[in-house]
Amino acid sequence: MKRSLSITLMLFVFCLAAHAQTEADPYPDYLEETFMDMDFEGNLASPAVPDNLKKSVSDYVKKNAEEFQRSLPGQVSGSVKVELTRKGEVILVTYPSEELFNPNDTLLSRYADRSLQALLPLMKDPYMYKVVYAVSCDDTGTDSYRYALTDARMNSIYDWLLDKIDEGRIPEEIIIIPDTWGASRPLPGTSQPSRENRRKNRRVEFYFIPGPRLIETAAKSN
Repeated sequence: MKRSLSITLMLFVFCLAAHAQTEADPYPDYLEETFMDMDFEGNLASPAVPDNLKKSVSDYVKKNAEEFQRSLPGQVSGSVKVELTRKGEVILVTYPSEELFNPNDTLLSRYADRSLQALLPLMKDPYMYKVVYAVSCDDTGTDSYRYALTDARMNSIYDWLLDKIDEGRIPEEIIIIPDTWGASRPLPGTSQPSRENRRKNRRVEFYFIPGPRLIETAAKSN
C-alpha cells in the first residue's frame, strides 16, 4: 500500500512538472540560442511562414502595424517610421539615431526612454514576435570607430530592454537578437555624400518577426 501510494505521488509530481514545463515553454523548439547563432538574413527569414498561411499572417501583421502606428505618441510619431518588410510579414520600426542618442554619444539620451517605450505593446507576448534590432551610423570616421560606436549603442539599447524585463514590462521569455552594422548597410538612394543622406543612415531598426503564436493565431483565422 505504501509503495502504491509512493508511485501515485511520483506520478502526480511528474504530471505537475510536465504541466509546469508546458506552461513555461509552450514552444520548446523556439529557442533564443538557435537564433543567436544566425546572421541577420537568417534571423529575418525565420521562423518561416507556411505558404498556405502567408496571406493570413501578412494581413494580421499589417493590422498590428496600423494599430501600432496609431498608438505612437505625438512627440514620437513624427520621427519614427513604421513599415512592412519580408513581403508584408515583418514590422520594421526605424528610429533616427538622434531620437535616442546625442551626437557621438553611446548612452541613451534623457528622452530615449519615452521614445522606446512606444515599442512595449509589440513585446507583451513573447511568442507573438521575435525582435531583431540593428544599429547603423553614417560613413564618417574610420571603420573601427564606426563599429565601436554602433556596438556601444547596441549594448545601451540591450541594457534598456533588460531593465524593462527586470521591471516586468517585457516578459523574460521574449527573444531579442541585437546586431551592429556600422556604416556597412546604407539605405537605398543614400550613396551620394550629403548631410541629409548621412542623417538618414544614422538609425536604429527594430524588426518584429512573426513568432509561433502569431502564425498559430493566423492559422485559426484562415
